[in-house]
Amino acid sequence: MLLFSFLRRRLKQMPLWKIHGPPAVSFLTGNHAQMYHVGAAQFHEHIMKIYGRVIRVTGFLWDTVLLISDPKACATILGDQEMFEETDWFIESSLAVFGPGLFGTLGAHHRKQRKQLNPVFSVKQVRCMTPLFHNITSQARPLSDILHAKAIAGPQEVDMIDWFGRVALELIAQGGLGHTLADTMHRHTRAVFDEKKARLERGDDVFKQQLNEGKDIISVLMQKNSGAEEEDRLPDEEILAQMSSLVFAATDTTSTALSRILYLLAQHPDVQETLRAEINDAHVRTGEPELGFDALFELPYLEAVCRETLRVFPPPSYVSRVARADTSLPLSRPIDTDGGAVSSLYVPRGTTVGISILGVNRDPSIWGADAAEWKPARWLAPLPDSVAAARVPGLYANTLTFLGGGRSCIGFKFAQLEMKVVLSRLISAFRFSPSEREIVWRFGGLTTPSVKGSTVMAPQLPMILERVKGWPRL
Repeated sequence: MLLFSFLRRRLKQMPLWKIHGPPAVSFLTGNHAQMYHVGAAQFHEHIMKIYGRVIRVTGFLWDTVLLISDPKACATILGDQEMFEETDWFIESSLAVFGPGLFGTLGAHHRKQRKQLNPVFSVKQVRCMTPLFHNITSQARPLSDILHAKAIAGPQEVDMIDWFGRVALELIAQGGLGHTLADTMHRHTRAVFDEKKARLERGDDVFKQQLNEGKDIISVLMQKNSGAEEEDRLPDEEILAQMSSLVFAATDTTSTALSRILYLLAQHPDVQETLRAEINDAHVRTGEPELGFDALFELPYLEAVCRETLRVFPPPSYVSRVARADTSLPLSRPIDTDGGAVSSLYVPRGTTVGISILGVNRDPSIWGADAAEWKPARWLAPLPDSVAAARVPGLYANTLTFLGGGRSCIGFKFAQLEMKVVLSRLISAFRFSPSEREIVWRFGGLTTPSVKGSTVMAPQLPMILERVKGWPRL
């Protein structure tokens, strides 16, 4: 019913108008299937090379979509939530699946929730989770049962994304909810929430101690929410919705990012060895079996590998917004149209605008001629002046990987710590090399790995791993 209701409304809103004023670029007909196909990454790259930073394409249901990778236009779209908001489909489906959390709210309602959640994802709060993340990574199944056991017998093939999915789920479950997960998401988050609320209301001293020590995100949020002013306080159903949203958002994105990093390290053994040497040197220097927050974030090559992977291969390649009223988009540089060069675009109400994260992150005019190449070393030297001059409106490393503005990824520091803890432990203990089976990456809401020719729809990442001498245990 939700889908049919949305389609009825959308068909009534189908734009029968033509874009007034200057067109974006040449209109590409019949490409709606190519835009969203599992192999669409190549299509997106192809049309951006031909048509540049602003492209008018045929979207879902054959409506007009503006695909934008111009930094100035992106800054306007991401910065003006009143004018450019999430699509109706995204909001309604998020409400149905997760409830009225960050994914399913708009405007002032969304800003109120972010105000309460922002302190919970501060660097101070995330720093406290480092020991917990190390503990989870070392004990998460099937790491101890499969990876270590198989490696003892010699090089073996293992589907790494299966483990990444499990460990990412447990990281957000314990780091986010303060509870291990063993049931369906909604039922379990409801039970966790009810237990925490009851203990908070009855003044449980042990629970208060856990809150003061910053054990998990939701406990801290509940504490802050209970002490907030009445107009700022979130109702129970919205805190519950945040719990479901966090589990969903943090699991697949983190496992996908880790999968891409490990895949690239296997393809580039020299980079893998350099990273392993840096991590091992840090262990020797600190004398600690587990690298703390500061030690992890002071490793330049680890940071470079993470930044370059998230730049060239962002897990979500684009996001969509809808213009809520007639407006115009300023451009970083003029574009040529049939009517001459223009420095802004007229955008009618109801137009879907797709922000190409991939396009911004790989723009040669920003990053140089080798923008599409994976080169971690680029982060170890001064970046081109064009990177700062572009003023990319993202909150991470001059990229749009975690977006920017009021709907940016609130947990990006959490995700960074997850990736660095997992990588520091895996790369120290194991050497990874490619499987004989070819890996292809499927385009979608998230870009995920799969075995070429496989009929299995679930993500797959078979890799060969072997133990590194001198590091028998994680």
